[in-house]
Amino acid sequence: MITGFTVSNVEGKIESMEALSKQRFPKINVNLEEVKSSKDGVTVKYSFLADYFDGDSKDAKSVGQLKLAGSVDIKESADGVSAIMKSWNEKHILPTSLAEEIMNGLNFRCSATGTLVAYSLGLIPPLGISTIKIQEPNEGKK
Repeated sequence: MITGFTVSNVEGKIESMEALSKQRFPKINVNLEEVKSSKDGVTVKYSFLADYFDGDSKDAKSVGQLKLAGSVDIKESADGVSAIMKSWNEKHILPTSLAEEIMNGLNFRCSATGTLVAYSLGLIPPLGISTIKIQEPNEGKK
């Protein structure tokens, strides 16, 4: 069960004031950076990056960027912690239901926090409206 989301670092910058009026919806990337266990749970460190460009081509000029980082605290039984850590250490993935819960929570919280920063800089809010659904990979099938 997720017991807390923390945003511990927020950065925002404008690269080009001239290109600000041509900005496109940001390219958003959320990464789960690190997973650490404790006796009664797990902490997942994350980063959220929204990159803004003045177009969609490969040579598009950077307009600006938002970066957020923090952690998600999860309370779990000893067996649950063990299963989470085994999956993370072996495959660098989290159990699907937990990953979905974390990513949807981060999507909401980082979009909300990012909107306040984006507004201050004149950037388009990094709003990810849809719900994230993770599909299990079909191992062994091509």
